Amino acid sequence: MRKLIYLIITFTMIAACDIHTSDNGYLDGYWQLKSVDTLSNGGTCDMRDSMRFWGFQANLLHVRDNNDMFRKVFLRFNHTNNMMILSDPIIDMRDSSDIIFTDTTLLYHYGIHEVPETLKVVTFNSSTMILENRVLRLHLRKY
Repeated sequence: MRKLIYLIITFTMIAACDIHTSDNGYLDGYWQLKSVDTLSNGGTCDMRDSMRFWGFQANLLHVRDNNDMFRKVFLRFNHTNNMMILSDPIIDMRDSSDIIFTDTTLLYHYGIHEVPETLKVVTFNSSTMILENRVLRLHLRKY
């Protein structure tokens, strides 16, 4: 009788769980902003020492500077085929309520110049991603 009760409780707990999975494949995880190319003049800036990261999970992007020089920001993203659209930026305020904002200058440090931002996915595999907007080409590596 006791085994039957444990079995019923176990199945009830499993049925009550709502498991959410992501179909982002290699995209989920942390990506380090490795370098940035300026499309207008062909210049390149090495960003490895800046410690700026893009973290993807489900439909949420968290851009952060591990040196804490710039605010951390959450954005929604939609990735289909060779396009990525970023929208709905929110400043990450751990000590108080998060702030929805429209001033995109805070995002310049991460290579994002407007919201919504449409990025062309130039290269994408398990270790490398190259994104391009109208101004910059962003080189990221899986961290």
